[in-house]
Amino acid sequence: MTNPASSTPIIEIQGVHKVFGSGPDRVVALQDVNLTVHAGEFVSIVGPSGCGKSTLLRLISDLLQATQGEIRVNGKTPHQARLDRDYGFVFQAPTLYEWRTVHRNVRLPLEVMQVDRSQWRERVTKMLSMVGLDDFHNHYPWQLSGGMQQRVSIARALVFEPPMLLMDEPFGALDEFTRENMNLELLRIWEQTGKTIVFVTHSIPEAVFLSNRVVVMSPRPGRIASIVPIDLPYPRTFETRESERYFELMTEVRETLKEEFTKAV
Repeated sequence: MTNPASSTPIIEIQGVHKVFGSGPDRVVALQDVNLTVHAGEFVSIVGPSGCGKSTLLRLISDLLQATQGEIRVNGKTPHQARLDRDYGFVFQAPTLYEWRTVHRNVRLPLEVMQVDRSQWRERVTKMLSMVGLDDFHNHYPWQLSGGMQQRVSIARALVFEPPMLLMDEPFGALDEFTRENMNLELLRIWEQTGKTIVFVTHSIPEAVFLSNRVVVMSPRPGRIASIVPIDLPYPRTFETRESERYFELMTEVRETLKEEFTKAV
């Protein structure tokens, strides 16, 4: 398998600008952003700090509204897509409730959405099994490692079965070894579920390892400088990170970032 994505667009971004504030405090965060993500793709967004990577993800998820331009998510406005639960969101911090067990943290979206109680246990059990936490239903977040907490967060984002997963630097706080293992776990989940994933990261190696395509953003005001197709075969393994092609693709992404940074200086 080299690219499981379909030709069906699931996220369409056209001419999007995002401005914060006004007058002398006005900040142009994003400028003329255009991007299409297809169903089943794994797309990573990389760029320097402050370039608008997380802002773009928040526009897609209706946590922010665009100043100009149009965004369609699953054929709908971001607001309607949020109301219809068309995506799960995984933040950098796991944001788990310390007083709730792992099982009760994962089932929280089902409670909020008033899903029939008869489905709760089956869905939570399935998701915790998928992320490798079968034996941790009754543990509390403070009893888990950082990587395990983030697995719980991913299970919670998937438990209501959204077609998309939006991830904002979810592994940024983990040590390198745990992060690499979480990359493998995430790819396994993606290949198993066929979800569309949009993944924000500062890490070029992580972006190249995970993705079908890497979106490279310029320094603020953020715009899409380049989109690099990643032709590494799936499934990807630790050996993928040692291949010549992997290093070639990392170099291509890094050189694009360096070029954009030089332009901005």
